[in-house]
Amino acid sequence: MARRLIDQYRPGQVVEIHFAADPAGHWRPGRVARLDFPGVWVETEDGRQWFVTNQRHIRPRPLPKDYAV
Repeated sequence: MARRLIDQYRPGQVVEIHFAADPAGHWRPGRVARLDFPGVWVETEDGRQWFVTNQRHIRPRPLPKDYAV
């Protein structure tokens, strides 16, 4: 059974979102602003917020290759 988005992401988490209508298939960086069943609100770098309900349109943002812990 697939996990719900509200169980997978937390406010403040860095993510990327994808718009189905974007023919180029770009992933946009953002941050989870808040949880709102059944999805999450994501704020993109331009300050706009998007409601995401489909797991195919959101993913954790990978850390840069030169990221040091």
